[in-house]
Amino acid sequence: MTNNQRNPTFSERIDSVIGFFSPQLALKRKAYRNALRATEAYKDVPPWRNSAGWYPTDGSAEALNSPNRDLARRKARHLERNSEIVNSILNAFERNVVGKGFNLQVRTEDQDWNNLLEELWSEFSRPGNCDVSGKFSLNEILRMIVRRRLVDGGILAIKVVDNDMRIPYKIQLAEVDELEGPAALQSPQGNVIVGGIEVSDCGKPLSYYLRKNSFETFVQLEPERIEAKRVYFLADHGRPSEVREMTPLARTLDKIHDLDEFFEAAVFKQKINAAIAVWITTAKDAGPNVGSSLVATGGDGGGKAGKAGKGNRIVPGSINRLKPGEDVKTLVPSGQSSELADYNLAMLRQISAGHGLSYEMVSRDVSQVNYSSARQNLLEDWKVFEQEQQFLIEHFLDFVFEDVVLSAILSGRIPADKVPRDFYQNTSKYLKHEFIGQGLPWIDPYKEALANKLMLETGQTNLKEIFAKKGKDWEEELDQAANEAVKKLAAGIQQEGENNAK
Repeated sequence: MTNNQRNPTFSERIDSVIGFFSPQLALKRKAYRNALRATEAYKDVPPWRNSAGWYPTDGSAEALNSPNRDLARRKARHLERNSEIVNSILNAFERNVVGKGFNLQVRTEDQDWNNLLEELWSEFSRPGNCDVSGKFSLNEILRMIVRRRLVDGGILAIKVVDNDMRIPYKIQLAEVDELEGPAALQSPQGNVIVGGIEVSDCGKPLSYYLRKNSFETFVQLEPERIEAKRVYFLADHGRPSEVREMTPLARTLDKIHDLDEFFEAAVFKQKINAAIAVWITTAKDAGPNVGSSLVATGGDGGGKAGKAGKGNRIVPGSINRLKPGEDVKTLVPSGQSSELADYNLAMLRQISAGHGLSYEMVSRDVSQVNYSSARQNLLEDWKVFEQEQQFLIEHFLDFVFEDVVLSAILSGRIPADKVPRDFYQNTSKYLKHEFIGQGLPWIDPYKEALANKLMLETGQTNLKEIFAKKGKDWEEELDQAANEAVKKLAAGIQQEGENNAK
């Protein structure tokens, strides 16, 4: 019979020897050895080799985020203003999450009521009707929400009533850095104030304190307390202990900044290499003199003398004169231009993955993909965009739609005789609706149309799912197709199916 037991290690042999003389000491050594092995349950966790100094800080999410929140937001805003990479990420989210906007479909059994509410929503969505400042349309507000959630970590949308408007319900946008609590750590009601947000014992927001400034004296006033029921705090929270926001760009800030600096250095090197300059030297020796030399040390392309001193730059086409005994030496690091493509590819892939996107979506470079890989990347990217669409619908659009309808009824914008009699008893029934977001784009319309046809014929999908992927309502599309068929028949135009049948 084969013995599969392993040989004892050197340390175990020592324990056996010690146990022969002192069983108590041997047992103690074995207990400590087992405890040491318990710390190695995850092989990458123990501090060995180059990770010996890796002891991350941990704690509640708000305790970790609050000291770094403002600096991270300032860096993110700086990159928003100056980095093409960050704007590529932001534009990808804006055009795919919002795009042309969200299509509202009211789903009650009364078609006239459905049309009335859809017309009301269309009126509310226009510029000047939904925003308290009168500057933005609803689509512009949604794009701003998506952008600020990525850069700042969140944004506040406040419900405002303006009785002078046909639809009294308005939205006021506020940036997260306007959150500023009073000097006291507790509200007058005795609740804790965290970063300008009054929370209950279980962490539920009760009110928001927003900074106010006087436009006449530019003096900061006491923060205004706004009840939480009037505020949509649109921020991502990855942990239950988070109260405030944290910019999602925090995990890629350094990589984006490093890549931008690398590009700047590579561009500067190429500019120096492309600059042709002439340096004139003289053979006479430089004698000792007092004061500065009268010989010009630089000049422009027209032969004018430049000023001596530090910080001179190489100007393309310039003719420069050196002082006697001076020489020109350059330090040109090697490898920047040759490694630019590989470095850019590796960094952009990491940055894109950090935001759940593919390299092709961020860089718009599709030179390395075929149809299958491009479609696979698009489908994965679209899952990220659909999550953001669902967030906007569940946390903002659904509530805004209900508030708009109620305010229109109370203000008389919707006549009383057109409001169902049991509306207040069955509010959810008469407010049943659906928002259809931006649809999934096609890479190869011919191939995807054939696939949809095959799946439809085999019962693997239905018209509602197919049209929903394109951001359209299937009932409206069928009605439109039926109307077109009737008009074609009246005009004597044969359908494609009829031509094939003949």
